[in-house]
Amino acid sequence: MATDGFTLYACVHELQALVGGKIDKVQQPDKDIVILHIHAPNTGRVKLMLCIHAENGRIQTVTKNYENPETAPAFCMLLRKYLIGCRIVSITQKGLNRIAVFSLSGRNEFLDTVEMRLIVELMGRHGNLFLVNDSGTIIDCMRHFGIGENAARISLPNVAYTDPPETEKCNPFTASVDEIEAIAAGRMPGKWLTDAFHGVSRLCAEQIVKDGTPQDRISEMIFHTFTALKENRFEPSVIPGVGVLPFHPQNIDYIPCSSVNEAQDLFYRARDEQAILTKLKTSLRTVLDHARKRTEKKLSDCMKTIGDESQIERDKLFGELLIGTHGVPAGSRSVTVLNYYEDPPASVEIPLDAKFSVAENAQRYFKRYRKNKAARAYALEQVDVLSSELDYLKGQILNVAACTTREELYEIRDELIRQHYIREQCEPRKAQPSAQSRPLHYRTQDGIDVFVGKNNLQNDRLVKSSDPNAIWLHAKGVPASHVILNVAQASREALHLAAVIAAYHSGASASENVPVDYTQVRYVKKPAGARPGFVNYFHQHTLYVTPSLDVIVPYRVGEDK
Repeated sequence: MATDGFTLYACVHELQALVGGKIDKVQQPDKDIVILHIHAPNTGRVKLMLCIHAENGRIQTVTKNYENPETAPAFCMLLRKYLIGCRIVSITQKGLNRIAVFSLSGRNEFLDTVEMRLIVELMGRHGNLFLVNDSGTIIDCMRHFGIGENAARISLPNVAYTDPPETEKCNPFTASVDEIEAIAAGRMPGKWLTDAFHGVSRLCAEQIVKDGTPQDRISEMIFHTFTALKENRFEPSVIPGVGVLPFHPQNIDYIPCSSVNEAQDLFYRARDEQAILTKLKTSLRTVLDHARKRTEKKLSDCMKTIGDESQIERDKLFGELLIGTHGVPAGSRSVTVLNYYEDPPASVEIPLDAKFSVAENAQRYFKRYRKNKAARAYALEQVDVLSSELDYLKGQILNVAACTTREELYEIRDELIRQHYIREQCEPRKAQPSAQSRPLHYRTQDGIDVFVGKNNLQNDRLVKSSDPNAIWLHAKGVPASHVILNVAQASREALHLAAVIAAYHSGASASENVPVDYTQVRYVKKPAGARPGFVNYFHQHTLYVTPSLDVIVPYRVGEDK
């Protein structure tokens, strides 16, 4: 949920402490986020986030450090040129709209004083960030919208900035109880409250009035909430998984906070992490899907090249038969000869290229035979290589879906760089995480630990670090996670649960009667030079189980080994 008008009103009130502050640094770690480093007399050094994300848009101070991209975006470079050294003159909100205006004062290259405005519009997918000069002309904006792009106005450099279209709504801070009651007309708060007043989101409208409130007191409660906000009597709160409010909701459990900034930090922290995870997963999945399709095409081409060996041998036969053939008229398109390789010999018609002699046609057949023979031999060699690569890529796609932390995804990306699926100069590697990612952790009813690798590096580490007598499990014939049942002798129930876990964390998670091989870790060997996650195993037994999330969830412990 992006910030609504009421929440932005409370946020702007809190940000007044930054007025008079100087902008020392500008970052743009993401296409929707700008970080201003401000040194203010009342707050010291503060990092202010301006986020125009469609769902997570907000303005808040942050404490975490954000990494700069290897090459700064053009908009970031422009902001650095104009904003570094500027002082914040005022921070205001346009009415109760989701628009915040930072009035700035600085000096240009001629040391003349210049006035600018940084305008933040938090309007969902129409959100934008504008840098506007003192004459009202857009210097630049984060998102460009031109003519014919279904935009209500043009948002381009060197174009006059215009406010978003206004809607016919009332100001909640000037409405009396009688006016509210007249608008309500006996209706329970909901969509009408959002439609009637500026700044009221659907979430606010649903939480202003308590369930069971008498009809004749609804307008009074609405007026009381509006008055408290007008007088800056904020009670910031977080509704987990739903949103942030500048007042305590009436109809749902909430977490009270000391400030709107604290509430936004609490609510958006997990959402930001999830957005980063989704972006990383999408990026890796795109690379893997492209590589998978390319490999599948190569494999299909190899299978076509292998084709029917008799067709290749036919070219050799035609060449040999033509060598002993004489008296064929020039320009003939075919010749019928006796195939003396058959018993009894039979006539066979051999197509000819009219531009060449019989001898030259024979050599052409021999050349095509040698070429197709070599291509078929190469294709036969490549089938196993490509099949192995395809299994690897499918396994990595499964691994990406299973990852739940950035560290695990970074490990996969580093592996793909080493395997040359990603070019390092085009996809810079993140700093190596300080701690290794950890596998999934289950515990059976009789207290036996079960560990599940979520990427190939985890799979390798599990096999390498586990007791040689522990039980190793893997779904048969499909990309799957390595599973370790950390005991030498397991009960039938524990072994069955581990097999279900192995089947669920595999490419056959939606199938029934999935074969799961199991053996001791001592019989699991990694060939020299093999890719991460690849092993050979021996002395295995097989269980047939049906994967079920409901069966394994009660035994989930966490990700700590």
